[in-house]
Amino acid sequence: MDSLQLKNKIIQRIIEIDDLNLLKSIQFVFNTSDKNISKFLTFANEKLQNEDTNETENFTEYIKEWVKNM
Repeated sequence: MDSLQLKNKIIQRIIEIDDLNLLKSIQFVFNTSDKNISKFLTFANEKLQNEDTNETENFTEYIKEWVKNM
């Protein structure tokens, strides 16, 4: 996907948002520096990866308990 297509997809997604608080949050992000945006996105990505890891660990424990009860 080239830069123009990506920009258009982002714009289209923003147009679909009706929540005023979410739009204000997006505006705040756009008004910050590129360095701060990069830090925020890195933090958000790490948090998502940690949540995925936690779900896998919890699921593993569930499977262990299920197998033990068989």
